[in-house]
Formats: sequence, C-alpha cells, structure tokens
Amino acid sequence: MAGIGFALRRLAREDSLNAGLRSQAHAVAVTSGPWLLTVLALGLVEVFASEWLGEDRHRLFSTVVVYNFAFSLVLTGPVVMVVTRRLADMLFARDVTEATGMLLGSLAVVFALQSAVGIPFYLFVVDMEPTERVLALFGFLLVGAVWLVSAFLSALKSYGSISLSFALGMGGGAALALQLAPTYGTVGLLAGFTIGLAVLVFSLVARVLAEYPAPAIRPFAFLPEMRRYWALALVGLLFGLATWVDKWIMWFAPGNVVLAGAMPTHPAYDSAMFLACLTMAPGAAMFLVVVETRFFEGYLRYYRGIANHATAQEIARNHSQILRILANGFRQVAVLQAAVCYLAMLAAPGLIGMARGGLELVPTFRFGVLGALCHGLMLFVVAILSYFDLRRSMLAVGATFLVLNAGLTWAALWLGVGYAGYGYFLASLLTLALAYALAARQLTQLPYMTFVVSNHGLR
Repeated sequence: MAGIGFALRRLAREDSLNAGLRSQAHAVAVTSGPWLLTVLALGLVEVFASEWLGEDRHRLFSTVVVYNFAFSLVLTGPVVMVVTRRLADMLFARDVTEATGMLLGSLAVVFALQSAVGIPFYLFVVDMEPTERVLALFGFLLVGAVWLVSAFLSALKSYGSISLSFALGMGGGAALALQLAPTYGTVGLLAGFTIGLAVLVFSLVARVLAEYPAPAIRPFAFLPEMRRYWALALVGLLFGLATWVDKWIMWFAPGNVVLAGAMPTHPAYDSAMFLACLTMAPGAAMFLVVVETRFFEGYLRYYRGIANHATAQEIARNHSQILRILANGFRQVAVLQAAVCYLAMLAAPGLIGMARGGLELVPTFRFGVLGALCHGLMLFVVAILSYFDLRRSMLAVGATFLVLNAGLTWAALWLGVGYAGYGYFLASLLTLALAYALAARQLTQLPYMTFVVSNHGLR
C-alpha cells in the first residue's frame, strides 16, 4: 500500500525550492502523526498547564494520555495488522468495494475490544471524578480509532488532507485544552484533547470514505481473516507489547508515581523515552517516500516478470535489483537515522531542558535515542519481510523483541538509575541483528522461495 508514497515522491520532484521539505513534512504526519500528537499534548501541558494546576492534577492528564495510547496500541494491533493485509489484497485485486464496510466493521470490533478493558478500568478501578472518567474513556476509544484508520492512510494519495487533519486535531485539541484548563482544570484538559481527537478521527474517516465511495457492505467479512492470518494478528500483538513493556516495568521501579489510586507511572523515564522516540520520524518519512516506492517498483517488476514467463536471466537480474534497492535503502535510512541520533545526543541537555526535565534524564534520553535508532531500522526490515509474507520470521522478531526488552529492562534496574533505557537499547540492537540476518538469508534465496517453497504442488 505505497500509494501515498508515490504521491509524495512526485511532490518532492516538483520544480520548487520547498517541494522536498513539504514532501517530508507530509510523510512525517502520515507515519508519525499519533506519536507527534501524544508528545505535543504532553509537552504543552508540561510547559503551560503546570502553572495553573497542581502537580498531581496536570500529571493525571499526562498519565491518562499515556495509558490511552499504550493500551489502545496493544489492543488494536492484531486487528490493524489483519485489516492492513486484507486491504492490500483488495488493492492488488483492484476491487475495493468492501473497503468502506471493512473500515466501519473493524472500528466496531476495535471499540468492543477497548470497551471490554476501558469501561471496567475507568469507571470502576481508578479514583477520578465522574466527568474525568467519561472523558478518559472516550479518549481511549478515539485513540484506538486513530491507530486503525492510520492503516488505511498509506493507500490514499490525498496527503494534503491527511496532514491537515493531523494539524487540526493536534493543534486545535492542544489549544482548546489549554484554553479550558484555567477554568475547568483536568476536566478542561481532557475535554480539549478529546475534542481534538474526535476532529482528527472524523476527518480521517471522512477522507477514507471519500476515497472509497462504495456503500458499506459486509462490514464483518474480514473476521474470518483473523483466523486465516492469525500469525499477522499475533505479530501485531507482540510488537505492541514489546514497544511498551519496558515502560510498564519502569512504572513499578523506584521513582514511580501512582495516580488516581491505580495508575502507576514513571514520569522521568516516560518523558525521556517519548522524546527519544520522535527521532524515528525522519527515517520513517524517508522509508515511505524514497525507499518503499523504489522497492515496490522492483518488487512488481520481479513478480510480473515471473507471471509473464521471464527467462532465468531476467528473473536473476530482477532479483539482483531488489537486493540492490534494499541495500541502498537500508544504508540511506541508517545514515539519516544515525545523523539524527548523533545530533540528538549532542543536544540532549538542551532538549531535556526544553521539556523541563532535570539533567538526570540525559543518560536515559541518550540510551532511548540509541534504542530508537535500532528500533526504527528493525521496523524497516520487518516491513520488507511483510511484503514477502514471511510471517514466521516476523513472529520470531516480535517475540524476540518482547522477551529481550522485558528481560534486559528488568536486569538494567539492578545496575542503577544511570542505566535506565539501557535494556531498551540493547534489546533493539539484538533484535535488529536477528531481523537483518533473517531477511538477508531469505531474500538472497528469493527465487528458491518463489519456485520451490511457495509451490504447493511440491509439498
């Protein structure tokens, strides 16, 4: 589903001075919009709302936002992976008549899953005011919708409307939250942020429905695919858990804070790691605009050549071209990410100061930046594995990342506060090495996989 990547590549090639910058800005919105939304909201609250509210009240808002993004990502991951595969199959068959129905049906499934967790937690477990409970629950549901609808965005070509939706949702929600906070406190923060999320979700859904104007038929036809593609669903769950497991462990480590009676958090670790994760945005944007589009062209050339009875020499040449594109693309993203990582580590004290953190967060931030470098490259490799439907390899990578991130984060606690984030960095590095080794071994044998492994007649 590289449609928007091709549109952004055409934008970057326009004869204007800012075409490249506009292309990268749109790509960042598409690939990292939800993360930017979270960090922007938390940053603005930290800078402004802390002056109007007590520390516990403004921290409660930040904790609710973190909880909503964390657990919605885990719960929606399996559905998002299967829906993405189903939509890709529709696009390949050039029949998207069921896309509208799948969007609405998958939203209903996601809301049901989230409600099963969110309603008991926010209405009966935490100690919050009634209005705060309801707003937190609605925010939880809306964030899950953002994750799901984002799966449809890379198949669209209207990058301008997508970026506008994120700008309205992020900017409008944050501005409204800060406008309401002096009068209504935490309720005002939650209300403004939730309204911004609602604007974002409804505008994105409207954009998808405009792209696929067919009537909503068979909304739950994708559910049997959950069983067929159980491995992809499990991959979505594993990567969601692996992304957050180090934060969850730190929530119960020394220095944690428990809010609303049942919401542990670790403000120092969370702030540093969220800021570090933003360094993945440039690499993700480059992958979408430059690498994936070139790779997809080579990918189509390889398989269309086989379908059109290409000679062995032509197949070998197309295979070599895929390997060359991937090698160059990996190097480009790695160089960009390494440069961003280096600059972020140099500017760590200033960045932490802008976020109103203490210098004790600098080591955590630097470990987080190194981990984000490896994490981003690992996701690059996993995306390529998904193109070739190498589900077992994706499962191995996801399970390894989860186990290593949990185990090494827990082990790093014994080394002291200065090693916070070291477990995440080491887990990302080792998992990247595994993912790269699996991809290199299998993609170098792509003709064998195509004609032998995938040939059911030989089984």
